[in-house]
Amino acid sequence: MKRFFFSALVCLTACQVPSRVAMDGAGGRTAYNTAIQTTNGQQMLLNLVRLRYVDIPFFLDVSGVTTQFTYKTLASATVPIPGFSEDNPFLFGGELLWQDQPTISYAPLEGQAFSERLLRPIDLHTIQQLVYSGWEIDRIFRIMIQNFDELYNAPETSGPLPEHVPKYQLFNEAVDIFRYYQSRGELQLGIKFARHKTDDKEKDEDGKRETSLQLAIPDDGPKAHRLLELLPNAHRVGNRIGVSLDLGFNQSGRIGLMPRSILSCMYYLSQSVEVPDCHLECGVVKKTSGEEGECFDWCSVLSQLLTVHCSFMPPKNAYIAVKYRKYWYYIDDCDLTSKKTFVLLLQLYNLHAEERKTVGPILTLPIG
Repeated sequence: MKRFFFSALVCLTACQVPSRVAMDGAGGRTAYNTAIQTTNGQQMLLNLVRLRYVDIPFFLDVSGVTTQFTYKTLASATVPIPGFSEDNPFLFGGELLWQDQPTISYAPLEGQAFSERLLRPIDLHTIQQLVYSGWEIDRIFRIMIQNFDELYNAPETSGPLPEHVPKYQLFNEAVDIFRYYQSRGELQLGIKFARHKTDDKEKDEDGKRETSLQLAIPDDGPKAHRLLELLPNAHRVGNRIGVSLDLGFNQSGRIGLMPRSILSCMYYLSQSVEVPDCHLECGVVKKTSGEEGECFDWCSVLSQLLTVHCSFMPPKNAYIAVKYRKYWYYIDDCDLTSKKTFVLLLQLYNLHAEERKTVGPILTLPIG
């Protein structure tokens, strides 16, 4: 009996933390991965709501997650007073303690470098990458392009407080044609480069600079012919129609392609945030008025991209939700269109992310 007790005591006190327990479960890698992914989405949605209220957006980055696992065991034996327990000569007891103590480090993203990153126009290579990766070209253009060839895509929404009814119908018609041929696998898209002599190799490797975005579709019907009417710069090349959208202004001084910045994309999509009537009435949120003074409905512009609902009570079927100014703002989990646009915005934000040059967290929170 004594030999059995001694073996059990050694076995318990010598236990180590199993690798499967440390990696899985509530304190494992998947749990932290899910939590960080969810909070990244909540942060982006919160900033969209802030921009709708003309408040200042703010980003807080998770710079590091560390955790410490503690696994303790204790075994003991007690001998009762003779006569109280005749069947058991001694009592055997044990205690098991498991602790997970994570430490999460946050770093506020601010300063000149981060501000320039938010305000820098999206480069054509990013647009090309997204199209090649399978994203719909109409969704990309509506979010990231302000206008091309004098077709306007609600340029008023690239900043706060849009006061005028936007122009967007002809722009949407053109990108719908591009999407039609993309869905058939007949859209070709490329970037034209030009070489310029420069001494700044960090900004201009090998003297190459993006100058225009080029698209081509088959010349095979009324949709292609309509594109020729919409875009004066479009031209026939054999049995195809080519469009060359110069970055900025073309050689004739006409408007070419004007990409938005990440912040402008966020301002644009923030108009999809529904707000309570009481906030409109008291002037907390600016409303866009039509020619006759009526309130312009932004759903006509953004309903095919994103819809952020508003509720006083916590939503029951939310894909992502945040609370702001005593109301809940959320994307419905069944709204696949809005979810795709929101994922695209997060992906665009990550594509323009830059590694921080500062070392060490600014704010560290121990949890547990």
